[in-house]
Amino acid sequence: MSSRSVVSTLFVAALIAASGAPRAAHAQKGEAVLGYVNLQRAILEVEEGKRAAKALKVTFDEKQKKLTEKEQGLVKMKEALEREAKPNDPETSKKVVEFQGKLAELRQVFVTEQTALQEAEQKQLSGIRGRLREIIDEIGKQGGYTMILEVQDSRLLYAKPHLDLTNEVIRKYNIKYK
Repeated sequence: MSSRSVVSTLFVAALIAASGAPRAAHAQKGEAVLGYVNLQRAILEVEEGKRAAKALKVTFDEKQKKLTEKEQGLVKMKEALEREAKPNDPETSKKVVEFQGKLAELRQVFVTEQTALQEAEQKQLSGIRGRLREIIDEIGKQGGYTMILEVQDSRLLYAKPHLDLTNEVIRKYNIKYK
């Protein structure tokens, strides 16, 4: 049995054990107390995450505008080349090489900018993610949870809504990290 199926089996068994009674009653009986958090949703909904997304969008839009301007310049250059092209003309060949160089340069700028945006996003999100984990740890300890799982990519097929701690995590995060 793979480790994933062992974890899934344990998770389902624990959910069944925890689904009927309040957390405190389960904790007193020594039974598993479970919860889950949708971290992606939490990141998008905490105030800091909203601010980060807004700042990243502004940066993206600025860079996109510059890239679009360069792209439009290349489109005009290509159209002029197509209109004025003369077969076997050294001047036309020179312009084609210049166009190809500028096109390759634009592609490289695009890749560089995309990488820079992804790195900036990861940097901002990793800080938020770390602070969310601290909040989740606090909730886990204070609530007597045995386990708090992360919901990711719709892997949680079913769980009772009262086990979802995402709103509580968002609320506590926004209080602690204004």
